[in-house]
Amino acid sequence: MYQPGTNNINLVEPNGQGLINTIGRAGLASIAAALNHGYTHIATDSLASLHQIRKQLLYPEKHRHHVQCDILNKIAYILRNSPTHIFLYKFKSHAGIAGNKCADAIAKYQASQTDINSADTIISNGH
Repeated sequence: MYQPGTNNINLVEPNGQGLINTIGRAGLASIAAALNHGYTHIATDSLASLHQIRKQLLYPEKHRHHVQCDILNKIAYILRNSPTHIFLYKFKSHAGIAGNKCADAIAKYQASQTDINSADTIISNGH
């Protein structure tokens, strides 16, 4: 997770193993962590993540058996219960956006790891 205003980089551990340990999960975990930190303007280059979040909000019954349903449920819960508006933006990848290369490298690294902590722990502890 990259915060351009402060140039701060936070490592988010998505708790994926095997087939669910994907770059997509890392992106969803970063969105969840940003929401947990109270950010209201969140940008991602993952259109797939935004579509999954939208589908989770509109049709949660369709994601009951989704491999990423745990993290999608957390994101939807935060979005539904936020006292302020939250804006999710899609930006073009590899277009010189500050921090995008760094965030992509971190996501790829995390997706390749096998011994990582729980995203539940990361999200609930605010790290």
